[in-house]
Amino acid sequence: MITSMDPPRHARVRKLMSQTFTPRMVERLQPRVQAIVDDLLDPLEPPADLVRDFTGPLPVMVICELLGAPYEDRAQIEGWSRTLTSNTLPLEEIRVAEREIQAYLRGLVELKRREPDEALIAELVRVNDAEHHLSADELVSNLQVLLTAGHETTVNQLGNFTVTLLRNPDQLALLRDDPSRMPQALEELFRYSRLSSSALPRVTTEDILLEGVLIPKGAAVMPIVSAANRDPSVYPEPHRFDITRPEPAPHTALGHGTHFCLGAHLTRLELRVALTSLFERFPKLTLVTDDLSYDPISPGRRLMSLRVTW
Repeated sequence: MITSMDPPRHARVRKLMSQTFTPRMVERLQPRVQAIVDDLLDPLEPPADLVRDFTGPLPVMVICELLGAPYEDRAQIEGWSRTLTSNTLPLEEIRVAEREIQAYLRGLVELKRREPDEALIAELVRVNDAEHHLSADELVSNLQVLLTAGHETTVNQLGNFTVTLLRNPDQLALLRDDPSRMPQALEELFRYSRLSSSALPRVTTEDILLEGVLIPKGAAVMPIVSAANRDPSVYPEPHRFDITRPEPAPHTALGHGTHFCLGAHLTRLELRVALTSLFERFPKLTLVTDDLSYDPISPGRRLMSLRVTW
């Protein structure tokens, strides 16, 4: 998987993904994203659980649209995704889910090879068949990354961003008065709203001196990457949510450098459309309770429910 590769192999895989998963392809999705958002918001009546009715189903529906996977498979895809991103389930259960999702994706690859459309899987197959960037296993494994990580993180962040805005009514008022602030507000939301409480291990490639401590080459390191988004040497009053911070507002929420998020364009589009529509549709939206709980099996900060009224 591209997330665990180093150059030069990483560059080969990323080249194919970047050739097909382009900002232009993502922008073409905007009308469909808007239509999906509207379809989910139309039937809502107060009080509502946004996790169940909106922030949960939206990202998996969008990723199905992007990849060209059938909508009717979304419950199965979401189940696999939650299992594969769990940090508490038994290893054998995770392996079963991995075998199942890869068999499913192999079937989709063959279908798109026979019956191509304009969605991402068909485009990846077309380019890969012509240029042979990836083996069959590499193609399926990296489709798995797009299918699971591509919607799981957005589920988490859409819920967290909504809560952040509702808990900061002065900032939400600024956004309502001037919707053109949304792109800037999104970057501050990325910086401020923590996606994960866990950390992925890194390995140092050279000796590093950090705060007077020598970390030798080849050492395992567990960085809390989200802490960088609250660095007081970068952000004045880092624990204050402020959508008027001067641009640009750098953050590590979408990664950095070689492993910067491939889906950043899609994530920004989806969150922008969803949040704009939600707060335009329900200008008096408020939390039913401030006592929120998070999914204990998820490494991300995934809300169990988000009860709101208006």
